[in-house]
Amino acid sequence: MEENYSPSLYRRSYERFLMSIWAEISVIKENLEKRVILKDLSARGAGVVCSYPIALNEKVVIMIKALFSDEPVNREAKVVWCKKIKENLWQAGLDFGLDNKIELKGLFPNKLR
Repeated sequence: MEENYSPSLYRRSYERFLMSIWAEISVIKENLEKRVILKDLSARGAGVVCSYPIALNEKVVIMIKALFSDEPVNREAKVVWCKKIKENLWQAGLDFGLDNKIELKGLFPNKLR
């Protein structure tokens, strides 16, 4: 699967915060759990790096164990873009949707532009 979707098609409305932590993604349709690196997080979505492509519009649940929460954060998301960045390595953008946002204001110092 060599699909590429451009992240430039999506306008950013929320601050993104730099991360580099492990997270789990559960692909709902396939009932599979896979490990990803969470690269950035916003109230509305996340950027992940993984060793496999994720299909555009695929529904997933991302499970984040992070310092900002006592409990892991689980959010259903839709894959809005995915691109191959090198052999066996993909980067993908996940959208939580308007009704599924995470409150992040003031929690992270590493804001991305």
